[in-house]
Amino acid sequence: MKNELAQTKSNESSQGVQSVEVGLALFHTLTQSGTAVGLSDLARQAGMHRAKAYRYLISLSRAGWVVQDPQTSLYSVGPAMRDMALSWLASQDPIRLAGTEAQALALSVGVTCFVAVMGQNGATAVRVCQPGQAVSISVNEGAIFDARSSATGRIFAAWGDEANRQLPAALRREIRSQGMAVVEGDHVVGINAVSAPVFDARGNLVLALTLVGPSSSLQASADGTAAQALLAVCRRMSTALGCQNG
Repeated sequence: MKNELAQTKSNESSQGVQSVEVGLALFHTLTQSGTAVGLSDLARQAGMHRAKAYRYLISLSRAGWVVQDPQTSLYSVGPAMRDMALSWLASQDPIRLAGTEAQALALSVGVTCFVAVMGQNGATAVRVCQPGQAVSISVNEGAIFDARSSATGRIFAAWGDEANRQLPAALRREIRSQGMAVVEGDHVVGINAVSAPVFDARGNLVLALTLVGPSSSLQASADGTAAQALLAVCRRMSTALGCQNG
């Protein structure tokens, strides 16, 4: 008898709840549409009979996952989706995420990579990752970077509230256009650096990732391989934090 009960529970666990899976599939179809959708079109896209889709939409509407425009009768994503997204974003730890990305980037590019945030005294390194056995540049956690001469400082100056007073307008426009700051021995002779921003769901600058290395190892160009790898990582992080145009 116990074996039969155990087998029954095992079967139920593996089978799941089909109606929930069907409802989630319909909801996923709606979220992927990117716009409000009529019942017939939504049912067709989901490969579902119109009457069946309607019943699921009623339940989803009651729970706040779907809303129907009373004038057009079109369906769109409801407030419950927004609340879930905000809850998920609040649980994210951008510095932890950045530290993981910085370590991987340092190893793949072969130069030092560090995470910086805006501290009380300016742009401050909070995580430093070295490239294993490759030649590395020593950067101390807690180091503060000048807003004018360092790539890291320029990122915060370019997107900061007082940007116009810290950087020349032309340099600020160049940094924002490239999506990164590049210095060639400006901060320390013979040492190049490239830095890029990471934004949150509201489009605010959260932190910067910076690659720093000797001129023989790190090209001081926004078009360089290392710079483009850095930019791709920062954009991916911004997306992970909810930014729509990071």
